Amino acid sequence: MTTDAARPRQRFSGDGWSLEAHADGDLGVYTLRGEFDFAVSAKLAELLAPEDGVTQVVADMTDVRYCDSSCLQVLLRLARRLRAAGGRFAVVTTEPAVSRPITLLGLGDVMPVHPALEAVETSWGAA
Repeated sequence: MTTDAARPRQRFSGDGWSLEAHADGDLGVYTLRGEFDFAVSAKLAELLAPEDGVTQVVADMTDVRYCDSSCLQVLLRLARRLRAAGGRFAVVTTEPAVSRPITLLGLGDVMPVHPALEAVETSWGAA
């Protein structure tokens, strides 16, 4: 990714959570931090709208300590929309609070989890 993509284009925050959106060509990166529960899910759904031309999206959830099913559903809807349009979606995290529900629910095909952005880029480069 370029240095330009490292700069947040948009920042949002609420009580106990924040989201930064970055775009670089067809790649969009959402950096989520904090706790995401039902109270946040509607706002999250509103904010997770990729810019025009973005066909690949990464949700960097490295600093997410809690993510309930309502927020996972928001991410799943985004992943399915991207996939239906020929795009891709991935989650970056090593946090069990995020990765474990994705694994247990069998969502890894639609929402693959990687330990770092570089692993996503490697995976997509191989596809």
